[in-house]
Amino acid sequence: MKAVFLLVMILTSVFINQAIAEDRRLIQQQLDEACETARLEKLAPIREKYAAECVAEWDRSQQYCDRFYSDYGNKGGDQPVLFYDLPECEKAWNYQQRYRSAD
Repeated sequence: MKAVFLLVMILTSVFINQAIAEDRRLIQQQLDEACETARLEKLAPIREKYAAECVAEWDRSQQYCDRFYSDYGNKGGDQPVLFYDLPECEKAWNYQQRYRSAD
């Protein structure tokens, strides 16, 4: 009887831990999406400005300039990553750090 009770407790613990981990992943995903949405809102006018300058100064097509600056502000080469200091991004990072050592 004790063995059955112990087995039930172990299985219950495993299922609860999996559910908690899944909840954490979902929350992290939502926070990351909110961060990226906020970043894109801040980056969009900057990218548009640079694309307009590209068309005006270098006589390139709008499509070429839009594509050229489409990744401006993202990680790549020596280019700095922009706007990860927004409150939404800091919230996502802090949430990730809180549970990183627990996994």
